[in-house]
Amino acid sequence: MAFTHTGEDVDKSMFEGREIAPDPWADQCDVERSLVPIEGKENLYRHTNNTFPATHSGLVLIQDEGALVIDAGNNCAAEWLRDEIKSRFDKDITLAILTHAHFDHLAGSTVYQDAGAKVIAQRNALEPIIGEKMPVAEPTITFDEEMTVTFGDYEVLLHHETAGNHSNSMVQVWIPELSAMQCTDVCQSETFPYMDFLDFYYPGWIETLDWVIDKNPDVVEVGHYSPSTTEDQVALRDYMTELHDQVLELHREGMPWDQLWRNVTAGNEHKDDWFGYEYMRVHNIRGMFRWVDNHRRGLW
Repeated sequence: MAFTHTGEDVDKSMFEGREIAPDPWADQCDVERSLVPIEGKENLYRHTNNTFPATHSGLVLIQDEGALVIDAGNNCAAEWLRDEIKSRFDKDITLAILTHAHFDHLAGSTVYQDAGAKVIAQRNALEPIIGEKMPVAEPTITFDEEMTVTFGDYEVLLHHETAGNHSNSMVQVWIPELSAMQCTDVCQSETFPYMDFLDFYYPGWIETLDWVIDKNPDVVEVGHYSPSTTEDQVALRDYMTELHDQVLELHREGMPWDQLWRNVTAGNEHKDDWFGYEYMRVHNIRGMFRWVDNHRRGLW
């Protein structure tokens, strides 16, 4: 066995006869890719699809038993990574972890599965993979809240926040011995969160950041952009809680949207040092407004 785990094997019959939609990214091949070592972390690498801001990125752990790969960009990126790992390390991809059921991070995962890799996802990922007819790998192992994988010399902890965050199927991947974590999309790298918080669960997002901060990883891979640190997640948590509290207060004052967004100051202090201020900030306010508006219980 290349690895052991505490998860559950998926009943393959649930995938029988499922419809699969055409892959819209199948031919997106003309981008730069890389597989680079993470400084000071033996056997740990980062794969990227495109240069900064990386369209997709994830950790790769190389062991005698093979390679553990987190997420995939698209078919061309996954094929390149498969061949690069084989060429440089003479290893096959034996285990793939899918962080959540959003197509941009699952695309290309069939390449890993076709090469013989087992595929892990949180249990909630199964329904959208089937229901949305995603042309992606069909998970072979699932779990609910936490799962441990022993891969070569390393224990790998998979964590799921049941309250949701950026998805209700999100997985954080923690490698304690290397003090390294994959925290896709929830964590940021001196960047504003994407647009209007698509597929958003505010309380669980904050709980997830608290969990990450408590682990205090040296390296946090966020699935895009550049690797980050625990300090970056502390700053992100401060921004998101301030944004939430300001939007809630202004909403309670009865301020309409077209005035409210102009009166939110959260994030202004990062105008010059975080990526995405002009692209993401107003969208962030809109997404938080939507969350607050849907979850307030005032006078009727």
